[in-house]
Amino acid sequence: MTKSIPPIRLYGIVSFDRGAKAKWLLTEMGISYESKWLDREKKENESPAFLRLNPMGRIPVLEIGDEVIFESGAICAYLADRFLEKGLAPALDSPLRAKYQQWLYFAASTVDVFQTRMMIIEDIPAGEVRTTKESALLEEFADAMETLEVTLSKSPYLLGSRISTADICVGYQLYWCQLWPEFETILLKKPSVKSYLDHLRTLPAAIESKAFSYEE
Repeated sequence: MTKSIPPIRLYGIVSFDRGAKAKWLLTEMGISYESKWLDREKKENESPAFLRLNPMGRIPVLEIGDEVIFESGAICAYLADRFLEKGLAPALDSPLRAKYQQWLYFAASTVDVFQTRMMIIEDIPAGEVRTTKESALLEEFADAMETLEVTLSKSPYLLGSRISTADICVGYQLYWCQLWPEFETILLKKPSVKSYLDHLRTLPAAIESKAFSYEE
């Protein structure tokens, strides 16, 4: 019996915002959704209607039937489990489940944070403090990329031979990091990670969802 899918709406501002991860995932699963674009200049994300969905006024927000979810990582995790039969997440009793959750949190708690921290450091006036903080951040980034390198040198995706939601979340955040020359220099020294990101960018669902469209 075919599972009934309620209407799905994703609120965003631009095609490459963090909601792109959810759009890529839904496209990968072959599930239709509606994009609801907000005009930041008109402060539509601060309207009473939108604040009822997310009191922080931030995107993305997912509406699926009567459910409302914000935080892009949570949206992706929820969708992957909601449509488990699509194969973008291991079953709860799968031996791969622990590693899957590990990489989901790695995307949100480790990789995503690097770009935010770099943006903060860039606002510090040039000098010893900025240099010290940047050096420490780049060392942490190199350690994180080596962790990925070890895994990806053994398999094309984080869980083996098949893409999962963890790859979508990690790949999207890696893409943003490599836009900084300092991070890109480190990535170029990790051939398996670099090949992995290059491969993800060629996937039809990634292209269709415009997840990597910032440079276009």
